[in-house]
Amino acid sequence: MESAAARALQAELDPAATLFSRSHGRGLVAAATARPPVTRLGVDIEWIDPGRRMAEIAEHFLGVPAPDLTPEQFFRGWTFGEAWFKAFGADPSPDLIRIAGANRSTEPVAVGEAWLLQTLPEPGFVLSLVWTGPCAAA
Repeated sequence: MESAAARALQAELDPAATLFSRSHGRGLVAAATARPPVTRLGVDIEWIDPGRRMAEIAEHFLGVPAPDLTPEQFFRGWTFGEAWFKAFGADPSPDLIRIAGANRSTEPVAVGEAWLLQTLPEPGFVLSLVWTGPCAAA
């Protein structure tokens, strides 16, 4: 159930929005709203923590992670997975996580049945936005 603060933020961003997703990490907040023709929406933001047990976590989700996995690649994949889960209610496939982790585009890219937009909104942070519908919706 959404809190009163989340409903107020959603109304301030787009009162006509039918979808809302939010995330926070280390003092930054990300929020996304959408209305049809967008049918699914998820956003996640994370601080790139180089001390996180990236290899162990990646092995759990991907099987055998790439031996040269960088913190930025890991967190691109991680934020994508979180945003996908918010949009679809299920984990993305390991192949989609690998694609998102390797993504360096600053433009939306098709990933599976959705669109993905990733950015580095502040030094040391990664943000992923996932949605279904027209690419121009971002």
